[in-house]
Amino acid sequence: MNLDTQKTLALLQELLMALRANDADGYKGWLALGIEQLGRDVAGEVESDWMVPLLVEEERDRLMAWQLGVRL
Repeated sequence: MNLDTQKTLALLQELLMALRANDADGYKGWLALGIEQLGRDVAGEVESDWMVPLLVEEERDRLMAWQLGVRL
């Protein structure tokens, strides 16, 4: 497994843990780091294509609220 793949999987894990811990600041920090390290396209793919299908409805609602600037 190459380094970019490891970074991508680590980003997915950290985003999921921050979301499940209801840590909006941590989530945004990891997402910013992912964009910096992997690029906007890869970080966006991790967030939308890989992570969202793993979420339950409550987690999806929380993520949507954070993206709109609201904390639940």
